[in-house]
Amino acid sequence: MQVVIEIDKKLTPKIIEAARLENKSPSEFVNATLRETLQKVKNRETDEEKVKRFIESYEKFPQQPDEYEIWQDEQVWENE
Repeated sequence: MQVVIEIDKKLTPKIIEAARLENKSPSEFVNATLRETLQKVKNRETDEEKVKRFIESYEKFPQQPDEYEIWQDEQVWENE
């Protein structure tokens, strides 16, 4: 399928050069780049998914007192 899109004039020479370095035609280069980007977008976690994963990790591996007790004396409390 052929689709006509407008590409910024400043990008065109950069695309051509990058394609040449990759031994691809500009069209092959753009298609490969779009495929990679679309895959990244598809695999991107939502903020909600990140928070859920963060909570699950703390439930599996809760923070241990020796991981934070060493810093208690370093804290500055306003009423001290």
